[in-house]
Amino acid sequence: MQEVKSAIGQLQATTARLEDRLGRVEIGIARDLATKAELAELRTAIVGGFAGKPGMTYVWGILAALLMAYACGLAFSPS
Repeated sequence: MQEVKSAIGQLQATTARLEDRLGRVEIGIARDLATKAELAELRTAIVGGFAGKPGMTYVWGILAALLMAYACGLAFSPS
């Protein structure tokens, strides 16, 4: 019976140590994870950063104008 009590005492001590370690792990994980509000704020910042950028239609239009100007320059150059 004394051995059983000793084994139970050891199990309780081990359980207490594991609970302590688990608590520290949970705190570490909670500290490193982003909240929904932080993710929403990040999304807003990213979308807002792209708001002032030109679209692909604009970029292709500028490229076409530059190529046309280059072609006109080649066509009318005195060679």
